[in-house]
Amino acid sequence: MSPMNRALIVAIVSLLALAPFAAAWAGCVPDQRQSFICGDGKDAIRVFSETTSPSGKLAFGWRTSAGLPTGQAEPAGDVENVLVRLQDGAVLGRLGGTYWATGKMRANRYDLVAAWSPDSRAVVEVANSRWDTDSFRFYAVGNADSVTLDLHDLVERAVRAKSQPQAAKGRVFRIREDLPVKLDGDGRLSFAAILFIPKSEEPALGFRVELMIKTIKSSAAARVISVQRAKLSD
Repeated sequence: MSPMNRALIVAIVSLLALAPFAAAWAGCVPDQRQSFICGDGKDAIRVFSETTSPSGKLAFGWRTSAGLPTGQAEPAGDVENVLVRLQDGAVLGRLGGTYWATGKMRANRYDLVAAWSPDSRAVVEVANSRWDTDSFRFYAVGNADSVTLDLHDLVERAVRAKSQPQAAKGRVFRIREDLPVKLDGDGRLSFAAILFIPKSEEPALGFRVELMIKTIKSSAAARVISVQRAKLSD
């Protein structure tokens, strides 16, 4: 083999080896705050790196109607959380929360959790504000979009039904974002929930909850497997 042909083969192999990495950055590029920016202008999305799927191909992000703020300024427009595909920056679904983070600043007293299935085909969003759980949703992720199922009301009813009516009266329902939220490959979801009185020293009522979630084509359904009273860590 001539030196010229050998050099050509080496060049082709090198390009093929780099192709997956080039595709990965086609829609989303790293920023200076250990995150990614997808798109530009008013359509730009900033990714929450801690919400990245096990496959590394999907994540939650945020955008605003006015575009991302420059520097460390707070968002100027309405904040929207989305499910984004990192390969090309495509939005696969709108989330229920309105959390934002710039790298040095973040939405005060807001929290966001992404509980992914091991195969990255499904995720559960927990979006909490100061007192409330604003969004508790399941998403089955497809190639071009996602199937959404709201879990909030189903779980709140189940938790309240497990409590004495007088004890639960006046209490706020919340998913504990600081305790594990786990979604397995079969659709079993386990997590902790509380009923509590804001700004009160009255102990919260704690619960361990399990759901089974099934997705069939373009729809999803959930049923409560178990709700158990539990003493949860503070």
